[in-house]
Amino acid sequence: MAGAWRGSLRARLMVGVVLLATVGMVAVNAVSLIGLRLNLVDAADATLTNARKTVQHRVHRPHTPIDGGNLNSLIPDGTYVALIDDRGRVVAQTPARDPDGQAGSRPELPDPVPDGFAEHLVTLSAEGAPVPRYRALSFPYGHSATVRRTPGSPPRQFSRVVVAKSLQPAEDVVYWLVGADSAATLAVLGGIVLLSRGVLNVGLRPLRNMAATATAIADGDLDQRIDVTERHSEVGEVGTALNRAFGERQRSEEQLRQFVASASHELRTPLTTIRGWAQLHLHGLAQDPALIERAMLRIEGEAARMHSMVEELLLLARLDQRRPIAHAPVNLGALADDAVTDARVVDPGRPLTVEVPGEVFARGDEDRLRQVLQNLLSNALRHTPPDTPVSVTARALPDGTAQLTVTDQGPGMPPATAERIFERFYRGDESRSPTSGGTGLGLSIVRSITEAHGGTATVRTAPGKGSTFTITLPAAR
Repeated sequence: MAGAWRGSLRARLMVGVVLLATVGMVAVNAVSLIGLRLNLVDAADATLTNARKTVQHRVHRPHTPIDGGNLNSLIPDGTYVALIDDRGRVVAQTPARDPDGQAGSRPELPDPVPDGFAEHLVTLSAEGAPVPRYRALSFPYGHSATVRRTPGSPPRQFSRVVVAKSLQPAEDVVYWLVGADSAATLAVLGGIVLLSRGVLNVGLRPLRNMAATATAIADGDLDQRIDVTERHSEVGEVGTALNRAFGERQRSEEQLRQFVASASHELRTPLTTIRGWAQLHLHGLAQDPALIERAMLRIEGEAARMHSMVEELLLLARLDQRRPIAHAPVNLGALADDAVTDARVVDPGRPLTVEVPGEVFARGDEDRLRQVLQNLLSNALRHTPPDTPVSVTARALPDGTAQLTVTDQGPGMPPATAERIFERFYRGDESRSPTSGGTGLGLSIVRSITEAHGGTATVRTAPGKGSTFTITLPAAR
């Protein structure tokens, strides 16, 4: 179960969203807290700078001792001040108090305080503890000033003043904001988890429907299809592609079933004929030598027909597997001349013509293209009257293609027949007699070979207007 959850797209998306949100919120909180703390430290530094000015302004009578008990009057609340003599000893200092007047630890000063100490703003720890921390600033006092620590005590000279500001209020604010931000971040992340869960459930619902549909199709319900509502979305594109794949699979299976049924039907007739003549001979019913010879001839003829059909089926199977074919320059004009010459030998009385205006070369397999022409001419000779003219034309077109056309002036075909003429085992009603000699594979082989060469095979026909078969192929440069 845990493995399935880890492998779940919804789980990975949710974890990714939560991690990104966490990193983003932590980064924003950290930057804001660091910026706030720096701002509060700058405020403390500004307070110390103002305190220095205040002390220098108020100690305006250098020959009159300063009352040590009233040092707090020289500085703002929450600020610490220490008076240092020439030997670095503290001669007077104020107690450390926060802005609320509460007593606290003084900043930890070195003993003795060296020359140059805290000439620039520095951070100090508290006496005996790392917190609270202080920002401190030291500056010399140019006059000979004295301070009286208690009433009646002798005055003592000092030459430097150290002022310090506690950072505890700033750190308290930062700590409070850390807690508040943490609580707010956890609350927001919890809301993101719930919201992303709901959004992902809705967003991934089409994928679950796709899985259910695919499972139903795998179980045999081939008519099922995915309901695509938004075709231009990513999920819609996946659904459209899957519907296309399912449709192609269904068509492929239907074509396979039809192919097997048609092949079985076509092979059944010669097998039945062969079996009938063989049984006639085996049962002794064919005693006449002439009848026996006829039986052998019929058996040989039907076997040859079956052999031709099987060879054509094997060729179609190889073409369906998209096996590589040759791509050499082929002289279509020479092929047309050869095909017409062979047809004149088969049908001497047929008016056959060939037209090749100039040299015409295509790129492909010469033997296969020769077979295309032979099949087209054989189809024209078989299904037209003996005196029907047939012409073959080979020409190069300006668009970089080469074209072969076989035109007859026969009876033509109705539109329903023309639409299916390139299908395997399809034969028009006028050619379905056993004596027609066709297997219904010749024109399907023409189309398969042409498409294997990257070309197209089309027919233009109408009842009483003859038929024109056009083969378009990539020209060879």
